[in-house]
Amino acid sequence: MKIVLLTSANGWRGSGVSYAKIARGLLDRGHEVRLVTTVPRLTERLEIQGLPVTQLPGRDTGPREVWALLRILRQIGAQAIVADTPRDVRLSAYATLLHRARIIYRYNLNYRRPRSHLMDRIYLSRVAACFYQSRYIRREAYSHAPRLRRLTSRRIPNGYDTKAFVRDEAAGLAFRKRYGIPSASAVVLTSAKLTRNKGHDVAIEALDLVRREGIDLVYVVCGDGSREAELRGLAADQSFPTIFTGLLDPQEMVAALSAADVVVHPSLKEIFPNAVGEAMSCACAVIAADAGGTGELLGSDGRTGVLVPPGDPPSLADAVQLLLADRGLRQEMGAAARRRIEEEFPLSRMIDGYESGLARVVGERG
Repeated sequence: MKIVLLTSANGWRGSGVSYAKIARGLLDRGHEVRLVTTVPRLTERLEIQGLPVTQLPGRDTGPREVWALLRILRQIGAQAIVADTPRDVRLSAYATLLHRARIIYRYNLNYRRPRSHLMDRIYLSRVAACFYQSRYIRREAYSHAPRLRRLTSRRIPNGYDTKAFVRDEAAGLAFRKRYGIPSASAVVLTSAKLTRNKGHDVAIEALDLVRREGIDLVYVVCGDGSREAELRGLAADQSFPTIFTGLLDPQEMVAALSAADVVVHPSLKEIFPNAVGEAMSCACAVIAADAGGTGELLGSDGRTGVLVPPGDPPSLADAVQLLLADRGLRQEMGAAARRRIEEEFPLSRMIDGYESGLARVVGERG
């Protein structure tokens, strides 16, 4: 198959990570794939991964962007294009008027209000199928655009590379040494973009409550984003140390996760978070806000992780305190989390889903 993966994602986490997995998996199976991006920092990260990527000349949906995408479709003779956002669907709809390729909408979080504008209906009429990462996002999609119920759909959860993401105690100790973290201090870690709705402020407030109970801890924040200065200011107001690492590459991320005693993911809205899956794969004890599709990944019975109400610092603080007090429970939970990833969400199953789903859509062409 010849496939274009189009994303307007503005950073590496989230869709950037997922698209890299899909592209690498399909390439390894002999398919021709081209990633198409709109921002330099994502383009650069994909190039570092050795993936074929082309950046569009702008972020609008004008003639320049349409013609650029059309040239890419024609260059590889694309049979299908996977679109990640409403903007990507619009751009794909215009480009495929002049090149026959099926559009697959990999439905992402949509923060705008549902609407039924005529042009939105026209764009969606060009979509051949929808791929959903979780049951939650499929329900969300149907509430925003009920006509999507009529399309062929497939649920393909994110998968995780358990060979790349595996706990490495030596790397964890080296990470602690590099950042000057005392051996007696507990490490609580969050990996997420530093943007709204990720809940870093909730975590900072919760960890202040934990610290007031006399627990020595360090908060490690992995990621970059527009909210960094604000979060640094919030952290500075507390008396426990907070380390901002910036965006880490996968190997550095494994080291950070291996240094962590507890991983917290306080995000207020998620589809199927890569950060949680990577932590589970590294056998971390994870506490996450029960928001969106996070529970579908982490599990809801308490054996493979702890779910707490979103936006609730006291509940998050109680869960952190419970796990920091019981190393055996942390280890048991982390081991169960890794088994869940190995059994339910291996990377191979994710690639199987995209390969078979795309083959079905391409095969439906007349």
